[in-house]
Parts: sequence; structure tokens; C-alpha cells
Amino acid sequence: MTATYPHLEQAAAGQPFEQIAVEFWPSKPTTRRGLTCAMLRPGVIDDDADEFFAWGYCWLLAAALHEVTGWSYGLVERRREDGWEWTHVGVITPAGRFLDIRGCHDRDGLTADLEAAYGMPTRIRVGTFADLRKAMGLAEDTAPDWWLTILDAPILADVVRYFAAHLLSRYTFAEVA
Repeated sequence: MTATYPHLEQAAAGQPFEQIAVEFWPSKPTTRRGLTCAMLRPGVIDDDADEFFAWGYCWLLAAALHEVTGWSYGLVERRREDGWEWTHVGVITPAGRFLDIRGCHDRDGLTADLEAAYGMPTRIRVGTFADLRKAMGLAEDTAPDWWLTILDAPILADVVRYFAAHLLSRYTFAEVA
């Protein structure tokens, strides 16, 4: 039998994944609290998970969600004087909702909330990997699985994929075949 999360299973040694902590040492601090190390418990959406996946490394979770579902990326952008600036990413469900670490959101409601928070026009644009790649400033030849190559250890990919699976299990996506 092939393990779905082999590195995570090895580290957990029979414990529930939610009971172990895995350290992420991101290349840049998160943008809200400036974390340089996030202690993530797989599937547990606590302050460190929110900070990591909502304030700096949302693209990791969006890439894992896209990998398993094939859903389009949802690029949160705010309007600056010189154009639209990318600020966050999730995926767009088949029903048109926005899914990220904080849950499954009505896009119009989330856009209004973000516009009020940012104090400037905001939109959630449905995009492809090419759109995400351009927004992030990645090279044109970057492969869709690029996110796996930048993680320092295989267990980190397992953790991100587990968070994606956990989020998908929390909601009913009746529109999914």
C-alpha cells in the first residue's frame, strides 16, 4: 500500500497528524507578524497556519488545491495608481466561490470586505497558472509543479497537500463530479 503522505506518516510515527508540529523556515518573513519560522500542525488552522497561508505563502496552498482539483486560481488584486497589484491567491470552485486557508467565500462579499480593508478598489480575478506565474514574477518556463522544487524537505509538500485535502473535506462541493 502506498502512503498518501509518506514523509508525514513517518514523522508522525502513528500519532494523528494534527498532533505533530512541522517547522517551515520560509525564505522571506510573513507579512503580518513577520514569522521566519512557522510551526504547522497538519490540518490545524491556527494562528501560525493562518499567518503562513494567508500572509505570505498562500500560493503554496493554492498550488496544492489546484493540483488536486484542477480548479482555476483566484487572484486577489488591488488597484494602485499604476495598475493592479497581486496580493493573495486561492482557487475558484466550480460554483464560483473563492477557497483559501480561511474557508470558502462568496467572491462578491469577500471583494467588498477586502476593498474596505485595503481602502482601494479590489477584485478577485479568475486565472490560469500563466496568470499566477506572471503575477508572482516567475519565469515564463516555470512548470506548474514549481512549488514542490522550492520546499527544503519532502515532508513540507506532504504538509501543504494535507492542508489542501483538509480544506476540501470541510466543504461540500456538490458541483464536483
